[in-house]
Amino acid sequence: MTTILLRIKEKLGAEEGDFLEWEVKEGYAIVRVIKNPYRLLRGKYKDPELTYEKVEGLADRLLEEEIDANSRTGHVDSVRKSGR
Repeated sequence: MTTILLRIKEKLGAEEGDFLEWEVKEGYAIVRVIKNPYRLLRGKYKDPELTYEKVEGLADRLLEEEIDANSRTGHVDSVRKSGR
């Protein structure tokens, strides 16, 4: 869990449940907000625009970003670690 000052949170457009991707580059911390994918699933039957392909695409993107982030830091990603 990370606590962020309200004014920074507002500028980032971050909300509770969003994921934060952290990167350190040339001595600066770069933070990217990844919107909460679970929010897409809430009320899924009420949104005619929400398709399986959209949810699957978002899940794939999140996994790719996680694997990429772990490979940059040298950590073993959770998919390989658990044997899945």
